[in-house]
Amino acid sequence: MNKDSKNFRTILLTYPNVENQSPTNDSNRFPLRGTIDEIGRDIQQIKDMGVDHIVFGYNFVPIGRGVDKMISLSKELSKYAR
Repeated sequence: MNKDSKNFRTILLTYPNVENQSPTNDSNRFPLRGTIDEIGRDIQQIKDMGVDHIVFGYNFVPIGRGVDKMISLSKELSKYAR
């Protein structure tokens, strides 16, 4: 079967770790960890690499189990992914 690579979509599962302030040395900042704006810039870079969809996971980040927090954070970050 001949499959066209243009029909494939790239989906990235991420675990954004939002912090209130930026680390003191930005060169040591881990991607998708930092302030909303820093993570937003990471998301824009990911989209520029050709990723079609970004899925935010919160299982391994210290956001807590509050669904309201997860939804609110996802809404804030999704602005950068459009």
